[in-house]
Amino acid sequence: MTGDEGREALARELRRLTLPELVDVLRRVLPGYGDREAGYGLTSMLVLAEATRADANVPRMPDEPPVTLEMVAWPDRDYYEGGFGPEPDLYEQGTCRTCGVDVTSTAKRAFCPTCGEVCELT
Repeated sequence: MTGDEGREALARELRRLTLPELVDVLRRVLPGYGDREAGYGLTSMLVLAEATRADANVPRMPDEPPVTLEMVAWPDRDYYEGGFGPEPDLYEQGTCRTCGVDVTSTAKRAFCPTCGEVCELT
């Protein structure tokens, strides 16, 4: 696929997907662009993340950041018999016990996008 028209056609198709379907498609694509050696013992990868921005007019605690990021964890489709988990949106949250990143998912049982370990979310 080349050119803006082809990419726009693909974008239109992706916008027709439900959120769980879109996450599943990106699960298949993003890792293919990852595992790049960035040097100095670091590895770079592409991940999907959800950013939550606080309303500037709502009071926050002094140490509360105005933006929080959670990486989108891939539902354990085998556990859900081929499904995407019980939620239609990114309602399950937690922290990966292996690498410590904050994650969100449509499923309570999902794979961390950075280390691949199973996360049990609430």
